[in-house]
Amino acid sequence: MRPTTRIMAAILAATVVGCTSLVTVLAPPQHSLATGVPGGFYHPVGNAICRMFNRSGDHLAQPCVAVRSDGSVANIRRIQGKEATFGLSQTDMAYAAFHGQGPFKTAGPALGLRMLIALYPEAFTVIARADTGIRDFADLRGKRIGIGMSGSGYTFTRDVILGFYGWTIQEAERLRELGPAEQNQALCDNQVDAIIVEAGHPDGLTQEATQGCDARLVRVAGPEIDRLLTTHSYYVASVIPGGMYASNPDDTATFGSRSVLIASSRLPDDLAYEMVKAVFENLDEFRRLHPALASLSPQDMVPSEAVIPIHPGALRYYREAGFIR
Repeated sequence: MRPTTRIMAAILAATVVGCTSLVTVLAPPQHSLATGVPGGFYHPVGNAICRMFNRSGDHLAQPCVAVRSDGSVANIRRIQGKEATFGLSQTDMAYAAFHGQGPFKTAGPALGLRMLIALYPEAFTVIARADTGIRDFADLRGKRIGIGMSGSGYTFTRDVILGFYGWTIQEAERLRELGPAEQNQALCDNQVDAIIVEAGHPDGLTQEATQGCDARLVRVAGPEIDRLLTTHSYYVASVIPGGMYASNPDDTATFGSRSVLIASSRLPDDLAYEMVKAVFENLDEFRRLHPALASLSPQDMVPSEAVIPIHPGALRYYREAGFIR
């Protein structure tokens, strides 16, 4: 290679490196919010939270960006691994992670996990085709059931409730692990008799099942659920209103948890404060961004420390706003 050619090659290489470095420097750092799979609730709700945070020009240098994930378990692990700033989770999964239970048993307690905001209730929802005769959760024994994929948040809830009924996954040879979209298809194609989900209501997938294959909501209540609610304070009794879905005119009793916005204790107090403030001070607009958020009240959105600790920055906002003394 001629000297001049070598010089030009070196200049070009330096220019490319310089441009790459410049792009890296100019790319704004982002605060990622781990959500869920498209089609579920977490992804649009995460986008709504980020939208509130980004409304302020003060945050344009470090915007909030909602990123898809596999749900509660994955979100908690991303926060622990510093791969996400914020995440959405069910309260029971946050509790399990903090105490090193369930899918977090091997990793041990995640004592640095903190809550920022309580969001909408998530009802444990069982949907069965009308021709199966399944009306109560106990009727599921021996049936073919779509149970969701292991690792998703509600499969932890599923295993807890099975324990209160004296069932185990090992006994249930007719249980099938299916993704959200696959569950509805399997139900309508008579590959399973019922499916289990955990969702805020109204829920698009539940609506699809009740309209597409004459499905009924199944009652999840009774002595076993009473014992579950007494034992686990992060679960609450719930009702899916009658008339919300086709061919389901009556209220359906069940139970559930709440979705919560979580972060690490490493999160700076000021950033946690600004996130909570952005949502609460734009609550009317926030509630219009998704049906699951429509009925939220400020008092319901203050998280309970009976689940896991509240982030100090969030606590500061709640105290200043008069929600916590």
